[in-house]
Amino acid sequence: QVVITATLGPSISFAISDNTIGFGPLALGASRYADGSGAGSGSSTTAHTLTASTNATAGYVVYVAGPTLTSGANNIDAIGGSNTAATPGTEQFGVRYTASGGSGTVTAPYAASGYAYDGVSTQDQIASAGTATDTTTYNADYVANISVSTAAGNYETTLTYTATATF
Repeated sequence: QVVITATLGPSISFAISDNTIGFGPLALGASRYADGSGAGSGSSTTAHTLTASTNATAGYVVYVAGPTLTSGANNIDAIGGSNTAATPGTEQFGVRYTASGGSGTVTAPYAASGYAYDGVSTQDQIASAGTATDTTTYNADYVANISVSTAAGNYETTLTYTATATF
């Protein structure tokens, strides 16, 4: 007789498809959408994807944190913590996500047709899965709008994405 044993610990996989994206030139009266080329787009587009999977029985949670777009002491207002429509002529920086594959889902307020972002450095939950799951792909779609009072400058931000397995 032979007794054979094996152990498999919980694991998580998380990846971001592109870590440099951009809006290109912003213009009054027209929403601008970030893309992977850095040139931006005049229509809604996926700037990058996030993928997550885990064998952890209680799934995972994905977070984002970071400030809004800034240029020196100036900023473009974060769109806020509620799902909001893009409104040209109003300062806005926001993001929305869509999910496909696996059992992961996007968390409100990022899960609707509008945009959200509170622009603070504390983590904001954007997605989760409640059980072990195959890979879920999250498409990230960023919007920026300016107002007549938005100061000229080169605006940027760094957002940090984190995925945590729920063991």
